[in-house]
Amino acid sequence: LRNEFWPSWFDCRLIKIVVCWQNKGGERIPVLLDSPSLAGCCLCHFPANLAFLFLFTRSSWELPDLREGRVKAISDSDGVSYPWYGNTTETVTLVGPTNKISRFSVSMNDNFYPSVTWAVPVSNSNVPLLTRIKRDQSFTTWLVAMNTTTKEKIILQTIKWRMRVDIEVDPMQLLGQRARLVGRTQQEQPRILSRMEPIPPNALVKPNANDAQVLMWRPKRGQPIVVIPPK
Repeated sequence: LRNEFWPSWFDCRLIKIVVCWQNKGGERIPVLLDSPSLAGCCLCHFPANLAFLFLFTRSSWELPDLREGRVKAISDSDGVSYPWYGNTTETVTLVGPTNKISRFSVSMNDNFYPSVTWAVPVSNSNVPLLTRIKRDQSFTTWLVAMNTTTKEKIILQTIKWRMRVDIEVDPMQLLGQRARLVGRTQQEQPRILSRMEPIPPNALVKPNANDAQVLMWRPKRGQPIVVIPPK
């Protein structure tokens, strides 16, 4: 269950634009100088006062209800097996009454596959402008025994973990050479809490995180734009 707002966002850093004269027809051509790979692309000599700074902005995957504080957690289930994370290795059904001790095993596998676009998501251009990727997600998982008749729940364990990613990108480099990890190389390991935490009621029902998330474009000026609405 996701219990915090988790943005998956990129922003474009300050990019120096220098306007130079091209020999063909006297056309003004903007040249990016912020990237080392572009610094030698133009042989012209530029006065320092021809440098301009353009601020770019960010896009982010957001959970509006978490962002606005309307809920404390959103289910990260498969969208079918509420309130469980899944219905294969994640659950075991016990039939009673029984007078013997039995041992059962449950497990879950949460794969981390974030994705962002190279280009600005509200533009028709495919020019790569992505310069940074940051992601910070916090999760809480509860090991729970539930009576299938009465729906009574008993919390057995509370586990927390967090995933943080920080990647710097040079969009002018070749594919395979653009990204560089600047954040932590080791992630925090899951922690089993010594005290049980209650489960927020809304985290047991629809929608799950995949259906509730929206892709936002947040410009420096103007109103935010919903690029991909919730399902």
